[in-house]
Amino acid sequence: MTVDGEEGTPAPQSPDSVFSVLGDATRLGILQALWDRYDPNAADNAVTFSDLFDRVDVTDTGNFNYHLGRLAGHFVRRTDDGYELAAPGFRVVRAVVAGSVTGDPTLASSPVDATCARCDGPMALRYEDGTTWVRCTVCEGYWPQRGGELFGFSLPPQGLRGRAPDEVLDATIVYSIHRFETMTHGVCPECGGSVDASLSVCAEHDTADGVCDACGSSFLGVVRLVCASCKFDWRSPSYAVVSDHPALVAFYYDHGVEHVPATWAAITRGLRWREALVSTDPASLRITVRHAGERLDFLLDETATVVDVND
Repeated sequence: MTVDGEEGTPAPQSPDSVFSVLGDATRLGILQALWDRYDPNAADNAVTFSDLFDRVDVTDTGNFNYHLGRLAGHFVRRTDDGYELAAPGFRVVRAVVAGSVTGDPTLASSPVDATCARCDGPMALRYEDGTTWVRCTVCEGYWPQRGGELFGFSLPPQGLRGRAPDEVLDATIVYSIHRFETMTHGVCPECGGSVDASLSVCAEHDTADGVCDACGSSFLGVVRLVCASCKFDWRSPSYAVVSDHPALVAFYYDHGVEHVPATWAAITRGLRWREALVSTDPASLRITVRHAGERLDFLLDETATVVDVND
């Protein structure tokens, strides 16, 4: 196995170099042209120099060749048959297609066919700054400082296209829950780097009035996941790290329930599980799941890892 820095491997591009290369309309046009020509089902996606030149809005072949040369070797790969996108080139164009770096659409608050896990009230969603916010229209939700929010999950702008509000809700949950599961398994979904996980608990937790005054949350435990490389981070209630545990899925399946974590039904189920403080130093808590008169207990340690399961 080789990694960057070992003998014989290319040196990594500096951030300044990458931004400099991409800061030109002709070079972006070349990447876009190679993307437009790309067919996932084709055996060969190489584009000849002349064909690529015709696809880009430029008139001087010498100037075009210069810009193509700046991309070659990192963003563009040269083959015997022409030119094609390399992996970094794909990432750049896909970020553009997803709208993550080119658009910032919003969606006004819209009702969805789902009910609040706290009060069974009707819910609504809105979209801004790349995030789908879902809130209860009746109660204060689980994060009252955000005005009744039940959750806020990321979704690239492309995820809004052609979808009604209910479909946006489903797409958001599928997109984000699978990314969250990737992080709980120690891999960053943004860059592939290592993830540090920690559990924090509120020592004075009291939700008699619905939300704890000490921590401002309905949840006793909060999990924090942070990528050591790109600093991508995620903050979630403790129940979320249990939702895809094999013992939990089997428990529900044995009772005739298909527990699929990336669904609103599974999120609602998780919001009704019970937390109990085990220790504050180090942080540890127990999550109890009940169904059909039976129970299953999960013990979480300070790294938000399930270290014991008891029925």
